[in-house]
Amino acid sequence: MIYPQMGEAAECDFKRKANQSGLQYTSTIRDFPLLYLEMKKTAILLCEGKTADEILSLSVNDNIYQLDKEKRRRSMPLKMTKRLSSLCKPLIGALADCTTDEGKLIAFLALMKAERLVGEYMLDIYADKADFDEITDLDFMQFADRLAANSDTVAGWKTDTLKDLNSRIKSILCDAGLAKRTKTGLTVQKGIVDGDFCRLLSDSDFIYAKAMLRGVV
Repeated sequence: MIYPQMGEAAECDFKRKANQSGLQYTSTIRDFPLLYLEMKKTAILLCEGKTADEILSLSVNDNIYQLDKEKRRRSMPLKMTKRLSSLCKPLIGALADCTTDEGKLIAFLALMKAERLVGEYMLDIYADKADFDEITDLDFMQFADRLAANSDTVAGWKTDTLKDLNSRIKSILCDAGLAKRTKTGLTVQKGIVDGDFCRLLSDSDFIYAKAMLRGVV
């Protein structure tokens, strides 16, 4: 399947509107990376009719995510429900009931939509890569420099924070099946999807899916 093509002007307009959506640049992926299993568990609970407040209560009182610290028990369900709120109901249902490979891509799509840093990284860097292209540290540092020119938040991040974010994004890409570690570094690989995934995408998902899967499934 080939995703509907978006003209250059329309794509630029979409990015401009995305920048006005209220999402801020954050470094929270250092503490909350892909977390596929936690997102799947949350999706199952939502499909069972649980509310966000009920899931929070289950986490705090029953420790459904099996976390040691109470602070983490409170923050995990809030982060998971926030990410899942960026997806349409059919995709949440698919995440609750699909294979691991496809589920990780749905979880990654939610991460892209909920975390501006990851979404723009995929749009600006990953989307232009071909199969087996290398993902380099320089890719990320140049990307961060471009963001810092227009964002006081990113400009204020220290070198150690940037290095940590770069490492975390690479790990997330590997966890999602979108990259592979090699002896020389990290290379791009195509995500595994089927037609059902494509049919469930909402209009707002297409530009992210196009970046994630580099146009063709």
